[in-house]
Amino acid sequence: MECTHGRVLYLDPFSGIAGDMFLGLLLDLGLDDEALVAELERLGVRFDLAVSQVTKNGIAAISTKITLPSGPDSDEDEHVHYDDCCCDNCSCDEGHDPGHVHQHGHSHDHEHPEVDDASSEEDDEESQLHGHGMALDEILAILDRASEPTRSKAKDMFLALIEAEAQVHGTTVDSVHLHEAGAIDAVVEIVGAVKGLELLGVQHVTCGLVNTGTGFAKMAHGTYPVPAPATAELLKGIPIHMNSFTETRKELVTPTGALILSHLVDDFAPISMTVERVGYGAGRRNTIVPNVLRGFLGYSASAEAPRRLVLLESNIDDMNPELFGNLLDVLYQNGALDVFFTSIQMKKNRPGTRVSVLGELHFKDVLVQTLMKESTTLGVRATYPERYEAERRFVDVETRFGPARIKVGTYRGETVTISPEYESCRQLSAQSGVPLKEVYTVALEAARTHSEMPQENR
Repeated sequence: MECTHGRVLYLDPFSGIAGDMFLGLLLDLGLDDEALVAELERLGVRFDLAVSQVTKNGIAAISTKITLPSGPDSDEDEHVHYDDCCCDNCSCDEGHDPGHVHQHGHSHDHEHPEVDDASSEEDDEESQLHGHGMALDEILAILDRASEPTRSKAKDMFLALIEAEAQVHGTTVDSVHLHEAGAIDAVVEIVGAVKGLELLGVQHVTCGLVNTGTGFAKMAHGTYPVPAPATAELLKGIPIHMNSFTETRKELVTPTGALILSHLVDDFAPISMTVERVGYGAGRRNTIVPNVLRGFLGYSASAEAPRRLVLLESNIDDMNPELFGNLLDVLYQNGALDVFFTSIQMKKNRPGTRVSVLGELHFKDVLVQTLMKESTTLGVRATYPERYEAERRFVDVETRFGPARIKVGTYRGETVTISPEYESCRQLSAQSGVPLKEVYTVALEAARTHSEMPQENR
């Protein structure tokens, strides 16, 4: 049945979120595992991926676990492997009678203890892993093998993780290393998360209140409070639930899980939707509340419904013009959707600038703080506009200069705009030596004749 509404995923992290839980959820929602494996094989790293069905407090869920192959035979098999468990009626909490096993090739074995601690076994075995670590340039080299747009999104997520680690430890980005297996864990989980959403055709991800857990967790550097310091950095601007009096005193959100929330979730707000499937991704905690990530996959009840945002504005007439560029960059770094400056005339006929910042509701406090700290304003006005949005998707078209990326916008089921992506055209212009405006024109013409475009726009 054809549906013009956007496909959406609603996350319900009532028991936290980790990279393995999110990957398990996507598989339970119908993610094509062969298509996922094809993307992971591009990375050229060796790991074992076990996928099984388990039960958590009576709820059947999909568990994923990434390990590093060991032993003399570890280089013989070049395929990602899965453990299939049919335990709908069993009472296990960790897996049951694996059916067949898959593995994946090449070796890079490094882990950062914070990356996977919340979804680890109860004995905190990952806290005992140490090594020389994997530096950022090694990780980015692996991610370079992924396809676009997975590559760019995954790189952004890893850069955010490294920056959070550097912030916590008071060091530089270049000095941060992810130790032992966890770096590969995170690479596979992040690439799997980004590509998985694309393969499922998800156009919008929204999320409920996030349960971070509480208590303390063992890390390579010592015992830290929950949420762990790097996780706490990544959770800025995200609505979370922390209760020191709860019976579940465990870490429930990993840095990888926090990266998924901060980079792959579009908003943290109520949603009206028609549900097609409900899925569960299993964590590795044994808790009173089932340690699973629940997700609802379906279509928005009305793709034409407005999106409620916050508009922050300040009038400034006493700031060095050189500082406006930095203000714009910092606002975007802290969650702004759009930032623009307007020339105005202020009291005593002084020329001034109106700074306008559009953002998600849950980023309001962070953006107000940023305006106060990074500009000379003494006050910020807040209004709450509604924004109507066209649904967007991307296609790649071939041109004589190479492949160009095209953005297609639809509204009420009708294609309303087709436009080449600037960065894609800029790269083709730089590679070919042809002026950007000519590359743009050629890309637009190729888009209009592309087989995936609607007939009325050809």
